[in-house]
Amino acid sequence: MNKKGRTAESGKLICMWVGAFICTMVTGIYVYIFYNSYKEQIPEWNALAKETFVEALNLEVQRRGDIVVPFIAGDFPEMKTLETPFRSHVTLASKYGTHSYEISRVKFDNSLIKDTEKRMLLSYVLEERPLNADTLNTSWNSLLIRKSIKANTGIRLSTTDLLKKTSTVYSSDSVKVLQGDSLLSRYVGFRCEVGVTGFVSYDWWRVLKVWPLLLLWLCFFLLLLYYEQIAYFLRQKLVRKETIIRIQEKKIIVERKMHLEEEVGQTGLYELADGTILNSEKGTLMNGEKTRQLRPQVIVLLKLFLQTENYRLTAEEIIKELWQGKGKPNQLYAVIHRLRESLEGISSLVVEYKDEHYCLKMPHSIEENAEKG
Repeated sequence: MNKKGRTAESGKLICMWVGAFICTMVTGIYVYIFYNSYKEQIPEWNALAKETFVEALNLEVQRRGDIVVPFIAGDFPEMKTLETPFRSHVTLASKYGTHSYEISRVKFDNSLIKDTEKRMLLSYVLEERPLNADTLNTSWNSLLIRKSIKANTGIRLSTTDLLKKTSTVYSSDSVKVLQGDSLLSRYVGFRCEVGVTGFVSYDWWRVLKVWPLLLLWLCFFLLLLYYEQIAYFLRQKLVRKETIIRIQEKKIIVERKMHLEEEVGQTGLYELADGTILNSEKGTLMNGEKTRQLRPQVIVLLKLFLQTENYRLTAEEIIKELWQGKGKPNQLYAVIHRLRESLEGISSLVVEYKDEHYCLKMPHSIEENAEKG
C-alpha cells in the first residue's frame, strides 16, 4: 500500500473512532436530558390521568342510565339542604335481615356521587349490571390516548355485599401496574360498597423520541460508507477556497456598509457603528485582529435589532421571532446574556433594558464624545 492509501485508511480509522465517540456522547446526553424531563412531567400526567379516570367512571355509570329502578318515596316530609350530610352508619333491611353498615368518612368524601337518593339508585343499578374492570380500563386508556398521554393503566374493583364480604377483581394485563401505589380511588353506591381504584405507570422509553438519535447514527454510518467520496469532495472545495483567499487575502469585501443610524440591507456583511463587522453567513464578529464566533440565535437576535426602528425590541417581539411566541422568560434572558457576552471585548455596543424595551446602542460616554467631536 502506498503512502496516499495509508493516509486515507488512517484518516478513515480516526474518523470512525472520533465519530463513534461523539455519537455515543450525544446519545448519552440526549437520553439523560430526556429522562430528567420525563420525570418532571410525571406530576402533570398524573393530574390529567386522575381527571380522566373520573371521566371514564362517569361514562360507565351513564351507560347504565336505561335501567328502570323501582323507587318508593315516603309520605312523610323530609328536611334537606344543598349539602348532603355525612352519616357514618346506615341500617338496611334485605333478604339477609336487618344489618347496620358503617361508612368511613374517607369513602364518603371520595364518593363519585354524594346525593343520598342517587347513591341508593346506583346501588340497585350496579347490582343489576356490575362494573367491568376491563371495560372501564379500556375506556380510561382511550381517553388518555386522546390527551396524548402514553401510560400503562390498571383497574381494581372491590365490592362489599350485604353480608359484608368483599370480593376483588382486576383488569387483565395489569400485574405490572398494580405493583405501584394507586393513583386514585372512587366509591359508588349507598354504602360506598363499590370501590374503583385506578393504577398508572409510565415507561420512559415509550415516550422517548428516538428519531434524532437514529438520524445521528445514520449520518455516522453514511459518513463511514462514503468517506472517500466525501474526503475527495472536501479536498476539491478547500483547494478552491484557498486559491480565492490568496487572491483576495488583503481585501475585505463588504456588500453594504451598515451603521446603527442607517437602514439595514439584506447582505452577508455589516459594519457596525464602532467598526465591528458582522458576518452573518459565517456567524462571526470581526474587529481588527479579533474574531468571535456567534451562536445561531445570537446572530438572529443581533440582525433583528439592526432591522428594527431605533434598534429597540420588546420581550414579546424577541420571543415571537426566535421561538414563534412559545419561548419562556429564562430562554429570553439566556439569549440576551449571550449577546452581551459576544459583544463584550470586541465591540463597543451594549444591550440595555429601559422602558420595557431592550436597546442595542453605544454607551453614553462614547455617544457624548462622538457628539463633542
